[in-house]
Amino acid sequence: MKGDSLNKSTEKKDDERKTSDKNNHREEVNEELSTEKPIDSEKNIKNELKGIEIEEYPNYLNKLLKQTDWIKQNDIINILKNDFESKYKSIVEKKKIEFIDNGGNEIDFYFTPTYKKEFYDLFKGYKYRKNQYFKELKSKQKTNLARKREIIEEIKNLIDKSQHDKNTYKNFKKLQEAFYNAGQVPRNDNNNIWQTYKFHVERFYDLLHLNRELRDVDYRNNYEEKIKIIEKAERLVDLENINTSIRELNNLHRLWKSELGPVARDKREELWKRFQIATKKIHQRKNEYIKNIDSIKLKNYETKFELVNQIKKIAEKTIKTHNKWQSSIKEVEELKNRFISTGNVPKEKNKDLWDSFRDASRAFNKEKNNFYKNLKRLEKKSIQSKEKLIEEVENILKKEDWRNYINRIKEIQSEWKSSGRVSKKYSEKLWSEFKLKTNNYFDKFKNKKKSLNESEIKIINKQKDFIEILKNEEVPLTPKKFESFIRDKSSIWNEIRNNDVGNQEKLVIKFLSDKWNEISIPKSKAEMKKYETRLYFIKNDEKLINDENNQLRKKIEDISSELNQLENNLEFFSESSNSNPLLVEVNNKIKELNAKKTLVECKLKQLKSILNQNLKD
Repeated sequence: MKGDSLNKSTEKKDDERKTSDKNNHREEVNEELSTEKPIDSEKNIKNELKGIEIEEYPNYLNKLLKQTDWIKQNDIINILKNDFESKYKSIVEKKKIEFIDNGGNEIDFYFTPTYKKEFYDLFKGYKYRKNQYFKELKSKQKTNLARKREIIEEIKNLIDKSQHDKNTYKNFKKLQEAFYNAGQVPRNDNNNIWQTYKFHVERFYDLLHLNRELRDVDYRNNYEEKIKIIEKAERLVDLENINTSIRELNNLHRLWKSELGPVARDKREELWKRFQIATKKIHQRKNEYIKNIDSIKLKNYETKFELVNQIKKIAEKTIKTHNKWQSSIKEVEELKNRFISTGNVPKEKNKDLWDSFRDASRAFNKEKNNFYKNLKRLEKKSIQSKEKLIEEVENILKKEDWRNYINRIKEIQSEWKSSGRVSKKYSEKLWSEFKLKTNNYFDKFKNKKKSLNESEIKIINKQKDFIEILKNEEVPLTPKKFESFIRDKSSIWNEIRNNDVGNQEKLVIKFLSDKWNEISIPKSKAEMKKYETRLYFIKNDEKLINDENNQLRKKIEDISSELNQLENNLEFFSESSNSNPLLVEVNNKIKELNAKKTLVECKLKQLKSILNQNLKD
């Protein structure tokens, strides 16, 4: 061992004083903290629920479950559930009385609103997530316990080494940090593992006393950490929310007494007094708060009363646009949050104030809901109008006399502009589809207006002859022979192909594709064979190939998006919900979409093969 040795008796006295100081510090901290009382927010939560309609309970619960600290919301969720059941029971009784008064038989009474199912589905999902969380927590705590035992063994081995140097202390600090970072352990093992750890840490500090240099390094490190704790406590003095200050102060005292070692003797009293001063200031603020609680409550009442009036004024406004409603919703939400967070009011004024708050909130929500219900109706009507216009353009493109519809297409373009606005969620997709089809029409019309020369007329006649021969020709009905037949016909067609003047290709492809139905192959394979038939005819047209590639990728993207949404919805079903008709429907839809996605991916793969072949050629 390198370094100067200290007299054993002196070291023993130092240790006794260190232990005594540490115990005294703990007693003082415990005395300081014993005055703190937990802050009960149950009344505030119940009062807040008074301002919420029962139909909004699923949304309220969903917001709680989406919070990052959802696991800490158990008390609020239970209050919410009990309040929901109480309100729902009252509603059911009223509905039953109305049913009987209207001549109904009690045995025939039935009332199961959508919001009830939504609420209990979310609650079941919450219970399942909570059970999984605690299962994982229990498993993690066992792992943490095993890791902490390993660390203690490593500390023991560190102490029992025959040779020690400066690296000994570095290794010890790493083990200490690893122990604190290992996480929580099962409650039954917590005290035992802590006492075992503390015992061997003290053994190591005994070892440190044999080397003053190492001990001084430890003292400096602990001094720096305690200064950080004091500075945090001093900042808490000026924190506006006294409840938060008290809670954070508790954490700092826990760190001070449980996780940090001693500092040099001449610094101990100085640090502790400075920490005490900050602690006392925070508790003085708390006592001052309690002392002036009546005037504070009265001031809170005045503030909340004004906030309610502001909500009423907004509810009375005539708002006609989505953007202005969004601004108002945000403004009311901020006012409601300020109302809830402002604090308690005099007991005798509480009920009337909450009734006013609830009525103002309801009035605003009613106007908001009426606006958006009407907006949704108008949007639905606009979407239907736009879809009908798209469908009409598509049908015109399929007609043989499509040239005669140029004026109608122009009318459709004007009707589109006056068909109403829709949200961005739908507008881009609808406009893209509409624009593509109208552009196709005008491109087609422009090409057809060209005067046909002798060569083009000849091509049209050849195409007609080809189709006539194909219809009367005997087609082989074995897979390999028919595929060879298709290749031969596509080669001949490519020589006379000119969609600008003929446009008979669709008839040829449809005729040959339909023939696969007469050949004995599996249905899924027939679908791919029909697609390959089309590829034989369009493989030399770069524009058609690129369009096909884009359409297939878009289909995969849409299916994947829908699948993702359905799979997310599965999280809201509990393990016991396997017989739930809604769950069965969702699972069947997922299977159907997966099969559809696989087929489209196969088509895309086949298309890529054609593209690669074209590049090689």
